[in-house]
Amino acid sequence: MKTLMPRLSALVLALGLLALPLHGQSRLELEQLLSQYQQARAGLSIEPVKCGFPAMAALQAARQADGQWQALWKTASARPSLPQSYVTADGKFRFHYATSGPNAVSPTSTNPAGVPDFVYEAGLAAQQAHRLLVEELGMQPPPSDNGLDGAEYDFYLLDLGNLYGDTNPEFSGGSGPSFIRLDNDYGPGFYSRGLDGLRVTVAHEYFHAVQLSYVFRGEDIFFFEMSSTWFEEVAHPEVNDYFQYLRYWFRNPQVPLNATGNYHEYGSAIWLHYLTKRLQPGLVREFWERMLREPAIFAIQSVLGAGNHPITFGQAMQEFCSWNFFTQERADPELYYPDGEDYPRIQMQAVQTTARDTTLSGRLPPLAAHYYQLVRTARSAQLLLEVDADPGRWAITAITGTPDEGFRLLVDQAMAPVTLAASANEDTINIVVANVGGPASLGQSPAANYALQVKYGVPPQLESVLERPRPNPLRLSSGGVLIFPYRLATRERVKAAIVREDGRVIREFDLGSRSAGFHTDLIWNGRDASGEAVSSGVYFLRFRAGALIETAKVVVIAN
Repeated sequence: MKTLMPRLSALVLALGLLALPLHGQSRLELEQLLSQYQQARAGLSIEPVKCGFPAMAALQAARQADGQWQALWKTASARPSLPQSYVTADGKFRFHYATSGPNAVSPTSTNPAGVPDFVYEAGLAAQQAHRLLVEELGMQPPPSDNGLDGAEYDFYLLDLGNLYGDTNPEFSGGSGPSFIRLDNDYGPGFYSRGLDGLRVTVAHEYFHAVQLSYVFRGEDIFFFEMSSTWFEEVAHPEVNDYFQYLRYWFRNPQVPLNATGNYHEYGSAIWLHYLTKRLQPGLVREFWERMLREPAIFAIQSVLGAGNHPITFGQAMQEFCSWNFFTQERADPELYYPDGEDYPRIQMQAVQTTARDTTLSGRLPPLAAHYYQLVRTARSAQLLLEVDADPGRWAITAITGTPDEGFRLLVDQAMAPVTLAASANEDTINIVVANVGGPASLGQSPAANYALQVKYGVPPQLESVLERPRPNPLRLSSGGVLIFPYRLATRERVKAAIVREDGRVIREFDLGSRSAGFHTDLIWNGRDASGEAVSSGVYFLRFRAGALIETAKVVVIAN
């Protein structure tokens, strides 16, 4: 067992004496995290550990919480000493390695640089990761380490047991330099072995190094791991190592998106796969740039709520939860996840066969969902979601159909019932209930109760109506947007305008032809036609869809 292990064991025991949790985790969670890291480094963990960065972050937090852990931190995060090194052709990376002893890499060499092939391939993977992240995505490169072990960014190849790798921050707070440790062979103890394991780990850990050029914030560990796991697939789509971490994720959709533990943060990479397919990969850079100002979950809300993208955070969460239904035989790579056929099936909260009215009750924290499956006879059905408070945080999606016939989706946001017309015979209704609102604060994300009423034999609702706008008032300082939900009985052309109290039109919308049903695509970001933020005051939305003419009053608070 490596000399690091006894020291980490002492730290695990000592952490139980700390009075305060570190970066949002309890003492027990920290003990489990560091114990898991210790076992992986010794090659004894039940499953391979994807990344040691969370454990290094916990050590960093422990050191900052109590200075007596400084010596332990220095030992755990010390740079290894290895006899040989190789600098990549572009001069950006130095790989430290040995060809004999416990940390030896295979000496086989068939490459033009004359170094072990394993080392050479690691260099190619690092150059590709840098090209994709820095040159194509436009992210900042890792900060300089002031020439430690050479002017290049440093990787160290060691026997890490069944730990894929880790990134070690070499600064106390804010942002700064780091170095990376990689396993020296990725043998039988890993999901992805040999060069596959090496390549995805280089991509994963190098993105951590890039992230540390922006900000190091303990409460954002979930997003560090989520985005690094997402990037593995961007850099090496043929490997699919992240499939292993989807098992727990799809079995537990009631766990919040921003949770950590049980490898949930790695499975959450599918949130970024959804967003970057739905919008564009540059969104990830926007999130990291915004994180200079606020924690990750609020940064994501701010970026999607700024009015620069065609979907709000709540809409994205609702749609994301719907995508998670379309896996295995329901998969559609054109509409949903390209690899959805290989993803697990989402866990249902309940499956019922009934022709009687029923109520399904549940409780969900923010950024989580429940899935239900109801088998009905040939009758129409109405779904109505009732919640304790703040209906704007909740969303409901009804999915009917089969893989052979195609699927149909109806959505709402706890504002009005979802009505499904009668089918020709018995069919299945799949229902997604989601708490799509972000947490009120980092430390407090209380769950809330809901009741899903299912009524049969209810005729379809045909009335067109403009629903209540939300949020009202709109606070421009929060970076939010106003949503004007509306329902159409038939397909109509939709137009609207924002009007000041004096009658002056400051913004016009022409949404074109919209189908019958509920819509949330009429969005105002509090700016006029020239892009300038409006001042505080009362404004009116004039709405027209066919014969329907409505007016809604809203209040804007500019600061």
